[in-house]
Amino acid sequence: MSGRQWEPFMASSSSESFSSASPRPPMRLLDQEVWKDWHLRLGVLLLSVLVFFPGLGDFGLWDPWEVHYGEVGRSMVERGDWISPWWGSYWQAPGQTPEGEYFFSKPVLLLWMMGIGLQLFGFSELGIRFGVALIAVMGVVSVYLAGSHVWSRRVGLLMAGTLLTSPFWFMLGRQAQTDMPFVGMMTVALSFFMMGAFGRHRERAADKVTWGLFIAFVVGIVLPQLHTITVGQLAPGRNLGVLERVICYGPTQTLLYLGLLGVFFVSATRRQTPTRGQIYLWTFYAFTGLATLGKGLLGFALPGAIIFVYLLVSREWALLRRWEIPRGIAVAVAVGFPWYGAMFARHGGIGGAFWDRFIIHDHFKRLASGVHQTDNGSFEHFIKWLGYGVFPWGSFVPAILARGLSEFAGSDRTDGDRARIFVFVWFLVAFSLFTMSSTKFHHYIFPAVPAIALLAALVLDDLLEGRIPFRTWWPLYAGGIALFVTVGFDLMSDAQHLKNMFTYKYDREWDHENWNAPLLAGMRVLCAVFGLGMLLIAWPWRRRLATAGTAILLLNGVIFSVWVLNVYMPMISPTWSQRGLWQAYYDLCTPMTPPPGSTWLKDGRYCEESAISYKLNWRGETYYTQNDIIPIRNDEEWTFFKEQNGDRCFFGIMEHSRVGGFRSALPAHQRESVTVVHDDNIKFALVAINCDFDDGSPTEAPDETNGSGEASPP
Repeated sequence: MSGRQWEPFMASSSSESFSSASPRPPMRLLDQEVWKDWHLRLGVLLLSVLVFFPGLGDFGLWDPWEVHYGEVGRSMVERGDWISPWWGSYWQAPGQTPEGEYFFSKPVLLLWMMGIGLQLFGFSELGIRFGVALIAVMGVVSVYLAGSHVWSRRVGLLMAGTLLTSPFWFMLGRQAQTDMPFVGMMTVALSFFMMGAFGRHRERAADKVTWGLFIAFVVGIVLPQLHTITVGQLAPGRNLGVLERVICYGPTQTLLYLGLLGVFFVSATRRQTPTRGQIYLWTFYAFTGLATLGKGLLGFALPGAIIFVYLLVSREWALLRRWEIPRGIAVAVAVGFPWYGAMFARHGGIGGAFWDRFIIHDHFKRLASGVHQTDNGSFEHFIKWLGYGVFPWGSFVPAILARGLSEFAGSDRTDGDRARIFVFVWFLVAFSLFTMSSTKFHHYIFPAVPAIALLAALVLDDLLEGRIPFRTWWPLYAGGIALFVTVGFDLMSDAQHLKNMFTYKYDREWDHENWNAPLLAGMRVLCAVFGLGMLLIAWPWRRRLATAGTAILLLNGVIFSVWVLNVYMPMISPTWSQRGLWQAYYDLCTPMTPPPGSTWLKDGRYCEESAISYKLNWRGETYYTQNDIIPIRNDEEWTFFKEQNGDRCFFGIMEHSRVGGFRSALPAHQRESVTVVHDDNIKFALVAINCDFDDGSPTEAPDETNGSGEASPP
């Protein structure tokens, strides 16, 4: 398909010259031309907040990821160490290796957000998930800004709507995993990049409000990091040479980052007032730094690859001079590197423990050789999960591909054309990279989701403006309907497809009898309404029908997101969360004052009776007991615990299939005392041993000791 066939599209794109420049007036307090859509920005923000935040803590954290990362974030608060993450129990049987160790698998942004959330909201699911939901909201608002600055306000609203209502986006916006901190921050970054590179306001002088917001943002995210690495790293914890000791010294690192910021601010304001485009680009680099804190090398490598491939296919290399690369790198390093520098200084530098685990294992081995049993599939692997994850907007893929490929043939490009090519390249690069990865969790394709949502919004805008020729639209529409029916039928036939987008054990049993019928009924109703919207947009020359169809799709998408977040996920949560089980434990146990040195998070959640996990390592037991669980991993540890505990009351969590073997492993006189006190969880059971509940409380608690007879640390 040639670019000539798509000329009706190009006529409505932004016509402002990409190279236009004019003398810049002095900095005003507020640029009313740029801020006149403040009511729409506020509306997008409020709608996003109403979708993501209500009910955020109404159901338990899901195993294994939310509770795994949540415990690491909680331990940062408990240990007072905001640099080196830690996970696991301090309890140790003689001759056994302790479970607890440094947690080097993930970067720190999510963990910091969890720790701050717990300090703000207490020990709760709300505290753990708050930061992730906030990033999801930021992503929706940022794509509105990009759409309205590059194309039009309607495009901005369509982009915000399609992203907000994409299942991958709103479900991972309620899962405390590293995916949203990475992809959400990258989405915000690339939105500001498009505003700075292609936006119609980029040559206008910045106003004081915008400049002040940028300064406050950068200072607000850099200074707390510098305080952390200065206070937490006053002296390296290993033998170093003089030069290395100076470089690794916390205050030295702080001075380096402050110097970078100083050079940036001086060079940015020395000769002239910054333009809006410059501030947008600097914001892009700042959020790229945050994405690096959220996921590691991919945080800057993926946006960099997208920009490089865009330049490669567009052949507009001269644009590099406009994109603030030197100053931008200074901002990105100051925002995204302080924690990494502190970790390398603390844990062996290049070739040390952090390097080997985080850089080698969790980056290159995942990409090249795979590190999990889900390593299978090739090109087609993620197509299915993208279909579920961007339903119903994935139905526009035929039109997206046709429109995107036709753009490469064009020669006289406007800013809107350039930006559309950029988003199309975003999708191609993200899809290709994660398709080539040897490790293939379903949600690994998430970085491609925002690009598809934005491209679908552009197709909708073309429909509403009647810019798609009749002879071109019908083949694309037929292909889209085929995709819609295929994906919709799958979703209506198996309610597990949605949760499989981000869980770990895709074949894990769930309560079909109680949940399948209502969930599938809801899916059928929602898919039927989506189908009505798809039928109405079949008539692009009937503007009112196309508008009504688009409105139905977006409104039903919002209803779909609210239903999934507040009905679907809470309903199936008992399969994936241990919260109810541990609530039963704290209701039954004898409360006592936490030991000295414990955080206030343990107030009201500390018991005299021990709790053990019996040959189980599913993470929730560690988080919900705030690391007071005793991990029994093998027969040697079990023997030691029985000897130390004697006949005192204790509780144990285990898989249902292990209850019989656990009872047999007890001394003969204790076997009859085993009582299952919580069996509502389909996977786990909570049992009480040697406990007398006749008077409403268990019996005397054991004396928890480690192998040396000394109390184990908290």
